[in-house]
Amino acid sequence: MVKKIFLITFLLLTTLYSSDFDGKCLNCHKNKFQFQMFMKKYTMKHSSERRIKNAIYEYLKNPTYSTSLLPFGFLQRFGVKEKTNLNDKDLRDMIDIYYERYNLKSKIY
Repeated sequence: MVKKIFLITFLLLTTLYSSDFDGKCLNCHKNKFQFQMFMKKYTMKHSSERRIKNAIYEYLKNPTYSTSLLPFGFLQRFGVKEKTNLNDKDLRDMIDIYYERYNLKSKIY
């Protein structure tokens, strides 16, 4: 019974934050391919879930050319992302959703 309540709660929260993710993140990154490309680059450099999430968090809090994983051509064309205006909790929640949707491990199984 506890497992069912937990699962239902998790699904409801995921759906709730999912719409925030779609509105706040997919609003600018309209192409899912961009998110897949970012995740691939973060996975290749940082490998573990914790390190990937921390690297994304640090980048979004203080984006710079030196911390960006995008190729130089992309940075020349689009520039560095603006600093996020999300509070820490919302940003961590959005990163969790992003990781769940686009992590490479989910594509292997």
